Amino acid sequence: MKRLLSGLFRLVPSSVLRLGLFLANAKFNHGAVAVVSNNEGQVLVLRHVYRKSYPWGFPSGFVNAGENASTAALRELKEETGLEAMIIHVGATTLVAPRHLETVVYGHANAAGPIQQSHEIFEARWVTPDQVADDIVQGMHPDQFALLTAAIDTEG
Repeated sequence: MKRLLSGLFRLVPSSVLRLGLFLANAKFNHGAVAVVSNNEGQVLVLRHVYRKSYPWGFPSGFVNAGENASTAALRELKEETGLEAMIIHVGATTLVAPRHLETVVYGHANAAGPIQQSHEIFEARWVTPDQVADDIVQGMHPDQFALLTAAIDTEG
């Protein structure tokens, strides 16, 4: 029976097999979040234009086809702020909403130059534990605020 099924399987064109697999499996969006520190142990947070409920957060965006989470996080950091960073390590990938996965990527930026905010960003701040203002606390999704406090704890 295995040989018969195997033989039939080989007769099906690969494009039809890929379509069948696509239709039979769950679809997810995959985002990358860049938690980036500087030489002073501060962490970069941004107030985003297109986020209504929780405007404060980290540089982030979707992982494009052919990219991994690290590449996507560095790309989003560069697009949103003009900054470049070095990857320290890749954190967990979690399901943050139905059909939306997010991978946290930790990095270190040499923030000698000014931040060049893109059209997606209202404001950028480097924060330390004593500089986390109420507007950031109230305007940041609880999941991202947990990442912020964890990043600050590791830096300090």
